[in-house]
Amino acid sequence: MKKLTHISRGLTLPLVLGLSFIAPLTSPVQNKVAAATLGGAAFDDPEATFEDARVVHNVTVDGEKGMRVHAKFHVKYGKGIPCLMIAYFYYNDGKNTPLKASSDPDYRAYRTVSGQVSSKTKFTPAYDPAVYNDLQLFIPYDALNMASGDSYDLKFYLALYDQDGERTFGKSGWYTFHLNVP
Repeated sequence: MKKLTHISRGLTLPLVLGLSFIAPLTSPVQNKVAAATLGGAAFDDPEATFEDARVVHNVTVDGEKGMRVHAKFHVKYGKGIPCLMIAYFYYNDGKNTPLKASSDPDYRAYRTVSGQVSSKTKFTPAYDPAVYNDLQLFIPYDALNMASGDSYDLKFYLALYDQDGERTFGKSGWYTFHLNVP
């Protein structure tokens, strides 16, 4: 019996020391994956809560007329993480038909890879939690790819994207608006 106790003591110390040297070498990404696989949330993954958004029409930016989206939301666990706020635009037709983006190279910044109309702005939370009472993005009317002189019922939703983690961490509900294209 004493022999077994000495052997287990002899193995315990090297095992503990070995784990203490290995643990600091694991990356935060591995820790996030481990937390996700174990069913837990990693506390350094950002979380968002949207409160409101509104549209202001007939805004001119760099000589282009368009509309500005104002958003109010909170971000937890996002301090120092580069993020994007993205607006995705749709017809308010009950089918959630996305607006097709213009092929004009001048409006490349206002389309997704799949050709949908979108607009984005960058932000990096400086606090935890961070409160955004009026984060804004702009989209020119021409980027919406709508016929001039017509009237449309449209909608959009906002998504928050973690650029480091390459994932969406917040999504708003729908915001509707009416557009008379100049």
